[in-house]
Amino acid sequence: MITMVRERLARLPRVRLAHLPTPLDACPRLSAAEGPAISVKRDDCTGLAFGGNKVRQHEYVLGDAIAQGADCVIQGSASQSNHSRQLAAAGAKLGLEVFLLPKRDAMSAPVQGNYLVSHLLGATITPIDPAESTTRRKDELAARLREQGRRPYVVGMGATRSLTLAALAYVEALVEIAEAGEAPDWIFVTSQGSTQAGLQLGCELLGLPTRVVGVNPMTAGHEAYLPPAGIATLARGAADLLGLASAIEPADVVNLTGYVGEGYGVPSAESLAAIDTLGAAEGILLDPVYSGKGFAGLLDHCRRGLVAPGERVVFVHTGGLPALFGYADALTRRS
Repeated sequence: MITMVRERLARLPRVRLAHLPTPLDACPRLSAAEGPAISVKRDDCTGLAFGGNKVRQHEYVLGDAIAQGADCVIQGSASQSNHSRQLAAAGAKLGLEVFLLPKRDAMSAPVQGNYLVSHLLGATITPIDPAESTTRRKDELAARLREQGRRPYVVGMGATRSLTLAALAYVEALVEIAEAGEAPDWIFVTSQGSTQAGLQLGCELLGLPTRVVGVNPMTAGHEAYLPPAGIATLARGAADLLGLASAIEPADVVNLTGYVGEGYGVPSAESLAAIDTLGAAEGILLDPVYSGKGFAGLLDHCRRGLVAPGERVVFVHTGGLPALFGYADALTRRS
């Protein structure tokens, strides 16, 4: 089955950007302290511009863009967006002009972290008001560029095809996990959509009993929030692109919003504690607003006995490390 899935993935348009396969690091000291056998899938080590899960996803998304004749790509999100930073790097590597429409939010000044990296990579950056619809502004920019004879490709929220293609990348990541040894009992990942959809689809296609738990960094009401039904739709859409069938339904999707804290982009006390825990035990860094919240969810499940001692757990580390520098005050001003 692994061979068949890889063959189906190989039929799709793709560019090569990431250092793959990424390591799967055992965490013996953390496992001894917490009980379950915890490993970290190091997708913070995908290489391009500090790495992260989007580098893996951009291989399929931008492969599709180039196959369609695109000469530029458009994305918009929060100023500290990991997606935007990795897209700017991918565009630079591939010779695609990148237009970013970041929100003018609390983390956009001073220019630091992911936002700084996006500036350094040559993207055309046009900040927008926090109250504006990112999806609408991206569509308006795409229309203007088409009038100028350009061939834009829109990615991210509101661009369903790009989100579905992004899920394919995490079917492949799941295959890498399966190839590394015995299937885990649990996979935890910080995800609001495509990453979890791909992991869940991969488990289904390979017939694994692994339970996939997504920890969402945002809650309903945020314009980029996807409910379980949306994640299930992405999984089934990704299966369609592979020429396969999926029976994933919303009830199959565990995507938790209880670890967000004050809101999207705001560090929580639990995410800061998770950074301390993993860093001190294994020398692996997390970021405070994305991967840190996912790992906080994993630790909470272990400590409440929801994940039993001895069970095998993989945490898919989605990256986000430049955000450490953007949130230096929150990380250092703690009692």
